[in-house]
Amino acid sequence: MKRNKLFGVAILLGIVLTGCSTDAGVIEYEETGAIIKEAMEENAEKGTEESVEETVENSIEETTTTLTFEELSKLQFCFSSGAGGWGEEFAIEKDGYFTGLYYDSDMGSSGEGYENGTRYSSNYSGHFTGLEQVDEYTYKMTLSDITYREEPGTEEIKEDILYKYTEAYCLGGNDTFSIYLPGTPLSRFSEDVLMWLHGYNESETELTMTVIVDEENGYGMYSHERMEPLEDARMNYEAYKESYDYYVQKVSEGNSTMEIHEYASAMYKVSDDCLNYLWNLIRYNVEEEDFESILAEQRQWVQEKERKAAEVEAEWGGGTFAPIMNLDTQAEMTIQRCEELLQYMEDHL
Repeated sequence: MKRNKLFGVAILLGIVLTGCSTDAGVIEYEETGAIIKEAMEENAEKGTEESVEETVENSIEETTTTLTFEELSKLQFCFSSGAGGWGEEFAIEKDGYFTGLYYDSDMGSSGEGYENGTRYSSNYSGHFTGLEQVDEYTYKMTLSDITYREEPGTEEIKEDILYKYTEAYCLGGNDTFSIYLPGTPLSRFSEDVLMWLHGYNESETELTMTVIVDEENGYGMYSHERMEPLEDARMNYEAYKESYDYYVQKVSEGNSTMEIHEYASAMYKVSDDCLNYLWNLIRYNVEEEDFESILAEQRQWVQEKERKAAEVEAEWGGGTFAPIMNLDTQAEMTIQRCEELLQYMEDHL
């Protein structure tokens, strides 16, 4: 749970489908005759009139193993050496959509305006597709697209920290990934991959968790059980709200129109990020019928927010403070909407 909390806090400091399925993988038998013999013996014991062919077919169906994105959505994937203040975490949703964060800190790299050091960050989202089985232990999938919230190579100072935005680390250098299931012999992995999994796997001979591997670069991404949606929503709302309140205070302390506008923009961005985070949790965790209802309500709310913000801006007659008041109105309405969505999750999850 500590890693989950770190992920949520890291998002705040820097800022986590058409379903694809595969044909069922069939358990392999060394000899065809073995399963037929087993079926005949089973029929004899049960005294059934079921044909051998039917028994064989049912046996195969019972031993079928299929991995789906829905199963992967129950896990949080992590990439870290276990040393230092850096890491990458991402989660995959039921349709292959994913969100993630790479973070690294250098508190000794400071300067004027960023006395609290430097932070490297990458907030991203995208889609995995083409999930298909390779063998008993292995699946593969394709990284179809990846989008960054902040343009890689850019930087800004926030809360006395210099943020340098980068590309993803473990998902940024390849488009084909392997998925290995628990039980996979460790002898199948390269030394590079095992280095990343060391300290997280609980066996010296086989995998005890699901891992994602970038074979080309030798990266191994371990997994742990994902936080419950409601707990995730509560924790991240609190973190976003803390950041929002920080910028509210900065707006009140601003010494120039430009400075106030900058803080108002940050205030709105934090509230909007919070909204998107909570909405993503709702989208993938409420019943379809309930989601259609809240989606219609959300669309109406967006229209009302934009109407109200434009109305407030017009009241200022196009002066220098007009766009600031627009941002302030949108931010306030958005953080209030986040509270409403959190309550909605309390009632429906």
